[in-house]
Amino acid sequence: MVSPNHADWGESSGALWRQSVGGGGIGRPPPHLGPARAECECGQSGQARPIWPLGRGVLLRDTGQTAAAEDVASERAFLPFDYLFHALPGMVSCRGRAAVLACFVCVSLRGLLAQPVNATAEPSPETSAKLVRGPSHALSTGEAEFIRQRKEVVLASLGRLNISSTADSVPHIALLGSGGGQRAAVALLGSLQQMGQDDLLDTLLYIGGVSGSTWTLALLYSDPQWSVNMEPVFSRLGGHRETTWLSLFTGPYHWLKTKSKDEDFSLSDIWGLLTSYLFMNHMDQRLLSDEASRDNTNPYPVYSAIEKECFNTNTTDAVWFEFTPHEAGFPELGHFVSTAYLGSGFEGGELKEQKPEMDMVQLQGIVGSALAHEDSIAEMVPSWMNMSTAGRPTAVKDHLRIYFTLNILLELLKSGIKDVTDLAKVEELQKRASDILLEEVPLHTMTKEEQVEELQRKNLALVASVQTWVAEMNIGLQKNAVTELMEVVLPLLIKWQWGTTENFLYAVKDSEVPDCLQSRVLNLIDGGIAINMPYEPFLGKKRDVDLLIAPEFSAGEMFETLTLARDYAAAVGKPFPVIDEQVLLDKDWPKDFYVFPGENDQPTIVFMPLFNRINCKDEAEVKARMVEYSTFQRPFSPEKIAALQEIARDNMRNNKDAIVREIQNAATRRQGRRNVTDSAL
Repeated sequence: MVSPNHADWGESSGALWRQSVGGGGIGRPPPHLGPARAECECGQSGQARPIWPLGRGVLLRDTGQTAAAEDVASERAFLPFDYLFHALPGMVSCRGRAAVLACFVCVSLRGLLAQPVNATAEPSPETSAKLVRGPSHALSTGEAEFIRQRKEVVLASLGRLNISSTADSVPHIALLGSGGGQRAAVALLGSLQQMGQDDLLDTLLYIGGVSGSTWTLALLYSDPQWSVNMEPVFSRLGGHRETTWLSLFTGPYHWLKTKSKDEDFSLSDIWGLLTSYLFMNHMDQRLLSDEASRDNTNPYPVYSAIEKECFNTNTTDAVWFEFTPHEAGFPELGHFVSTAYLGSGFEGGELKEQKPEMDMVQLQGIVGSALAHEDSIAEMVPSWMNMSTAGRPTAVKDHLRIYFTLNILLELLKSGIKDVTDLAKVEELQKRASDILLEEVPLHTMTKEEQVEELQRKNLALVASVQTWVAEMNIGLQKNAVTELMEVVLPLLIKWQWGTTENFLYAVKDSEVPDCLQSRVLNLIDGGIAINMPYEPFLGKKRDVDLLIAPEFSAGEMFETLTLARDYAAAVGKPFPVIDEQVLLDKDWPKDFYVFPGENDQPTIVFMPLFNRINCKDEAEVKARMVEYSTFQRPFSPEKIAALQEIARDNMRNNKDAIVREIQNAATRRQGRRNVTDSAL
């Protein structure tokens, strides 16, 4: 696998051209070469220097550094060339704009010529065999080597905590981040910061995330040294983004426009864009596979999702899907693909078409896409649709999901817009859509055919309201951008298309591959829909975890994630500790710390509710806090973020001694198991 770090292109016409981190071309580079990047540095002082990630537009930095230019650079706004020339007059001089054009032409030609000879060559069976693995329930070679090195960090940390252990009996400890939208994202970050201050962070081999917690993981791992210093992440999350139409339709819009041309483009991509840009203040376009070459500074990340068709058909062995820096796949089936090739076309286990790897914005959209499942909007039903979920016609469900997804997308847009005129435009569209939803229809007096016809009329009215709203906008860049955006979004809302990616198991001849995985594409969605805590990747022999630390940020009934995970483990034959039924009585006003001890090969689970008897005086306050920090709402204010972080930090701080005690117990158990193994030999 070739991955050149630096290749000089030589000098031409007074400019130094070079390509770094892999191959080039106008389109995105092949995944095995990594993201291409070319720079044009003009030899004369005062001229603009465009820095152009190939296939992603232009990041313009003027050596004169006008305020506007620096703002664009700091946001990593990727702009098409016609936008640079027409929408940003005065940002650079004529001489600077000429440099941009020269850079574009020269990089284009050189990028095309610089393509590796075998970039489009037909992949060999030998290559395919290295990309797809299984069935196997062992760690990938890359993960196993990382864990071997990470144990050195853990062992040193245990020594600082006065916990006795040896190099061959380091306990396997994982921190689990639950779902819960921005509440989970913020609380996980607070928990991790306190663990870092208490020297507990380096005891972790793994961090697992599902749903909202994965937003924080994506943000953290954008920094290869995040566990050493988390202040930059806190600063980014706590800062409030001032969003305008200009900022929305430069970086985010052009990312979306580019991705919308992909065959597997779906609502997950839109959701990932909005959550990363508006909630986390960070559009992370790196690749997960980039982390495969990192050192042992941070715990190993595991992101969890579920396959929608397998979940809907209760095909238990094929529900859960995991993403790691080295490979992605179905842990219960034991089938995996190299992460850099997830999304490429396979048939019968052979690579047929190499496609770009999804970036972290897209991955966030998949693992955090709670809206992808219809039941997630069941609580938002207006009175005229007041009937049981089972009794609602499919057409009613279709109408609900179209309306509520559109409304949430608009709410997210509103959250960052401060300009009164721009805000009023979005609110006007929301009002029109709401009027259509609230227009009562006497469904109970209609036949099924009449219900379908009437609700289809309402769907078309929703679409028409958006189209009319766009048509009424003033002519210009804003209108063109919104028009193109809605042309992308509306068809996806109608089709309800989420998390589509090429199925690497397509046409694989294996009797254990179930019917729900026989199609050419996978539909990967938020794992929190099944279990809102990522227990699954850390149960059983593969990662052989001794201790699971599970701060609970979920909404819904307390302890539900525990009981669901227990039932799932029983269904697939994996070890899980006994859950004391008496503890479940605490669900409305829980304690701040519970231990469910494991025996033999069962992991011990430390369970830590976010809102509890220490920070809430009674069950009414627990409920009030959950409403205050509810899952589906606009991004939190900086003050709200700071308050929630402190609550999460207090939970960790208050229970440091108890956590250390359970780490000691895990180390003792691991040493005991090691002694038994040695005796048997």
